[in-house]
Amino acid sequence: MNIEQRLLTVNPFSRPGKGLQTARGIVIHWVKNPGTTALQNRNYFEGLKNQSLNNPKAVFASAHFVVGLAGEVIQCLPPDEMAYHVGAKVYTPEALSRLGHYPNNCTIGIELCHPAWDGKFTPETWMSAVELAAYFARLSGLDPLKDIWRHYDVTLKDCPKYFIEHPEAFERFKLDVNIEKGENPEGEQE
Repeated sequence: MNIEQRLLTVNPFSRPGKGLQTARGIVIHWVKNPGTTALQNRNYFEGLKNQSLNNPKAVFASAHFVVGLAGEVIQCLPPDEMAYHVGAKVYTPEALSRLGHYPNNCTIGIELCHPAWDGKFTPETWMSAVELAAYFARLSGLDPLKDIWRHYDVTLKDCPKYFIEHPEAFERFKLDVNIEKGENPEGEQE
């Protein structure tokens, strides 16, 4: 898998420059902007730096990686830095118990591009996301069947839409990551 590094500028809105604690999860998102590219979504995060801290409606948002429609992967932040991808006023009980009171500081965020409003991912996006998630699962000692989250699972936000409306597809995604990581569906090393 080829990853193009296009790191965001350090700024208060999309790259705070704070260290990430030991990763305890991987959170999957959809860009909610059909037909856009990984680079366009990365550039949206970059453009947030132009906001004013005095603006009460300022947006804080980013992800570590954006996977495009053709499977291209753009890295927005180093994996050892915190991204603003799952901030909320309220978290699910499971997220609180497993990820703590501020999941941004212990999770890797992966945004997935999609061609239409149904949120279904292209096969190329799917495969690159599987490879990327498997890499971080191996690196951090995470169990893909338990430690890969939908944004919805953390905050109840409607994200990623396709995986919420098709939970069986999300289970298939986690199984694919588990296989790519080198484990069988029961979680044992092959």
